[in-house]
Amino acid sequence: MTSAEPDRPRPPPLDSNASGPVESGARIVWLDALRGFALLGILWANVRQMFLPFDAGGFAVALGGSERLAWLDWQLFHALIDLKFLTLFSVLFGIGFALQSERLTLSGRGFAGIYLRRVLILALFGIAHGLLLYSAEVLLPYAIAGLLLLTMRRVSADSLLQAGLVLLGVTIIWSYQIGGIGSVSVMITVASAALLAIATFALWRRSWRLALGAWVAILIATACLLTVRFEGTTPEDAIANEYREAQQQLAAISGQSTAAAPKEWQVRQSGDFAALTRLHVEQYTQLLFYLAIMLLWRTLALFMIGAGLFRSGMITAQLPAVGSRVARVGLGIGLPLTLLATWLQGRELQGLVDWRWPEFLHALSALPVACGIAGMVFVMSQRPAERRLWSRIEAAGRMALTNYIGQSFTIAALAEPWGFGLYGHLNGVQMTAVAIIVYALLAEASHGWLNRFRMGPLEWLWRCGTYWRWLPNRCAMSALPDIRHNPQ
Repeated sequence: MTSAEPDRPRPPPLDSNASGPVESGARIVWLDALRGFALLGILWANVRQMFLPFDAGGFAVALGGSERLAWLDWQLFHALIDLKFLTLFSVLFGIGFALQSERLTLSGRGFAGIYLRRVLILALFGIAHGLLLYSAEVLLPYAIAGLLLLTMRRVSADSLLQAGLVLLGVTIIWSYQIGGIGSVSVMITVASAALLAIATFALWRRSWRLALGAWVAILIATACLLTVRFEGTTPEDAIANEYREAQQQLAAISGQSTAAAPKEWQVRQSGDFAALTRLHVEQYTQLLFYLAIMLLWRTLALFMIGAGLFRSGMITAQLPAVGSRVARVGLGIGLPLTLLATWLQGRELQGLVDWRWPEFLHALSALPVACGIAGMVFVMSQRPAERRLWSRIEAAGRMALTNYIGQSFTIAALAEPWGFGLYGHLNGVQMTAVAIIVYALLAEASHGWLNRFRMGPLEWLWRCGTYWRWLPNRCAMSALPDIRHNPQ
């Protein structure tokens, strides 16, 4: 397979003399809409870990409210939000890195220095974000994955997509060997990787029977693996016990019992900013280990998929029929998987079963659902009657870095003792409402900001550092591009 692909639509030509950031008129507007929509899902997920201890935020949270509403809120979150929008956000960053790489390659001036400064500044943003606001941030792994993606800039679109899908499958299996069982089998990992490679290659060659057979083998083997108890595992490993421990933490918080409450709550009750900073440092250090063994490789896989999609020309073609087909296929495959996984895990949380593998189905559903969401957003964002709504979402997407960190700052101001001190006081439904309200306010603010400036404040700092010069940001009202008619 060669890197030249004349039968595929190619991205539109870029200005080979350009050495600065892309102008707003050259943006792919529906990607801004998709990026902005992804920010809502990211905030919806992050808010549960910023208002509650990490071990409790992923479950149904009543905290004095309706138990039924808490379960419905968790089911909605688990089925449609959890992992899906992080997957989408990561693919979009991969597309962005591929676009930037191609543009810099065509410019032919200072490619390595510009790209390296870009990922370095993103890493610094990530470290500051993780240490000061939200420990489970993703910008540092994005920067490292972007650096690794740089080594693949001459790899063909097909090869990137195939390798990315295989690596993603291996990380899914690897994570549930570690998280579901606590025991890692190199043989099973290698065998699974081989099956995934066969399945991916067969899908690309349209050999559907072989692909289906390989995926069925993967599912059966993994289900058996995660169902069988290995030596050293005990009933205490079951997710039902994790849920009970989380409920005990929430009960201690609501009962003001500092002795039984988790450390995260106790530190915030003390009001000591230095202790809070040390807690962030401790949590961030622990998450760096997770980054090294899991998150980085999953992120890299999604970056490879995003870069492969961009290089294939699918992103820039923007055909309504393609968007509609992607929405139908992605949601048609992903929604049944994630709904089944949510129902089965609900039974696990109630202690009715202990199968271990519903979370594997949940992880498998993330990419198809993300693709389905992408197709759906593309189709819906083209409707003229809904331009007011989508103009705000697009504005949020154009300021994705500012809004990603801005969301964390806003929620931290609401949750932390240096702000309103609401940590541990909101149930799941209330946290969902807060996420939607904060997102709407920031999207409206983004729209107002971009009426006066070319890019968000953090995007502007990022671009100035990337191109190593002071770039103008203020724009005249008459020069403001109409996002409804931007060239694609």
